[in-house]
Amino acid sequence: MNILLVEPAYKNKYPPMSLMKISTYHKNLGDHVYFTKGLNNSEKKWDRIYITTLFTFHYADVIKTVKHYKKFVSSEDNIFIGGIMATLLVSDLRRDTGLKNIISGRLLDSSLLGFGDHVNIDSLPLDYDILYDCDYKYPAGDNFFAYTTRGCVNRCPFCAVPILEGNLNVTNNIIDQITIARANYGDKRNILLMDNNILGISIPDLENIVTNLNELGFINEPNYHYPSKFVKLSDAYYRFKEQAKSTADIAMALCDCLDALLDKNIAKKWRELINKEISNIGCLYNDKTQMILDNIDMLAEIEKTYSYKKSMQRYVDFNQGMDARLLTEEKMAILSKLPIKPFRIAFDNIKYEEIYLKAIRLASHYGVKEFSNYLLYNFEDSPEELYKRIKINVDLSEEIGSHIYSFPMKYEPIENKSRGHIGTNWNNHYLRSVKAILNVSKGVFGGNRSFFERAFGADEQEFFEILAMPKDILTYRNYYEEIGITRKWRQDFNQLSEIEKNEVLRLISQDEYCSKNTTINYILKYYRHDLLDKKRNIISIAI
Repeated sequence: MNILLVEPAYKNKYPPMSLMKISTYHKNLGDHVYFTKGLNNSEKKWDRIYITTLFTFHYADVIKTVKHYKKFVSSEDNIFIGGIMATLLVSDLRRDTGLKNIISGRLLDSSLLGFGDHVNIDSLPLDYDILYDCDYKYPAGDNFFAYTTRGCVNRCPFCAVPILEGNLNVTNNIIDQITIARANYGDKRNILLMDNNILGISIPDLENIVTNLNELGFINEPNYHYPSKFVKLSDAYYRFKEQAKSTADIAMALCDCLDALLDKNIAKKWRELINKEISNIGCLYNDKTQMILDNIDMLAEIEKTYSYKKSMQRYVDFNQGMDARLLTEEKMAILSKLPIKPFRIAFDNIKYEEIYLKAIRLASHYGVKEFSNYLLYNFEDSPEELYKRIKINVDLSEEIGSHIYSFPMKYEPIENKSRGHIGTNWNNHYLRSVKAILNVSKGVFGGNRSFFERAFGADEQEFFEILAMPKDILTYRNYYEEIGITRKWRQDFNQLSEIEKNEVLRLISQDEYCSKNTTINYILKYYRHDLLDKKRNIISIAI
């Protein structure tokens, strides 16, 4: 069978693990598998097409993707849609795509795909080779990805995990997963564990998982050496050739690898040896790629001579975060045997302040030096509460002498088909202002006090003033401060009564910039883009 795996064109950090498992399943059957991202045309019909989905607000992208690929199968019955959005919006997808094969939840049995061998596809190793098939580069792509548990003990109203994965259960086959991945695709330095609540399991299960990770080399001592790029690429080249897949991109990467080696200050004897083989292209070798492949051992040895030789520390990242409410000293003592970086703890509600502080201090006591925490906002919180949580991290970072990175995450209801939810205590302008602030640091705030006070304000009053700023004045703050417009806006805005300020915020949140009230209408001129400096697009956006 010829199998096409498709991920819609939305941007995402992590590769599609479900498609990587489906690829393993079909390759084990001897099928030809190809992966693509976005809308690509095909010269042939595919026997099956699998389309994965992510968040519900990508609904329009998914519908567009399905319509595009319908013409590349002989029957629409051979298109299967799965993933997060497919699980949450089964009926909607059936109605809007006309397809019947909408897979809800995990692929625990291949019978869900119409096969009779009853394979638990969800437990299969990942096929990392499919990532070579497309040009899209996943920011977190060069890591091991795995689960040791599925599900969660909580039923948070903003989270889809209970629907997707059900109750918490241990699925620990981590040694098999990583051993197979290393044998087939080469070693990787770090591992991202996508467990949704690792602290919800029993002490014996946690100890077992940590022990297994230690056995795989994830220990608190440097023991990783980057593998030869030449060997890694040549192995991939031959695997793709066996699979009757295009090797053009890998061949180009091999040539780039050789060029990079020649750019280094390598010894004269090595340079002469390489150049001698290059001179034989067209005689002994058909092309540069064949020359590299036929001399791979020599090139790998030269590469090794000039590569970084110091052992590197491996890291474990429980990427979905730890539950501060479940972190005890006994569990922290077990976790401390792992090189966890960063240590992720959610701080979604100010009411958990004391629990959160205790968890951070406990982890710090056990040697953790880098933290990253998720801050849900636009849910049941208020802008003041978001400010307080970020400030707590600034204060705490100074107290324990460690980095604490805040990662504010805007809440969207799990069933929404598009972004745009506005929480009860928020307004659209405030949300756009928070986004503008976070864009400066790419969504993550590093905990530096001077940056915090500049970006969010020295106190809550200043924070609300910053949130109320016109977008351009906020985004290009240095420029507008230098030419005096920020000072003028602040003076005019603060002369308004609270009722008038609220009316201004109501209007601009609805993208309305005119009012019958002359005082308000005068202030609205700051928010009309056509009245602001036309050169703003070339101004530094640094806060």
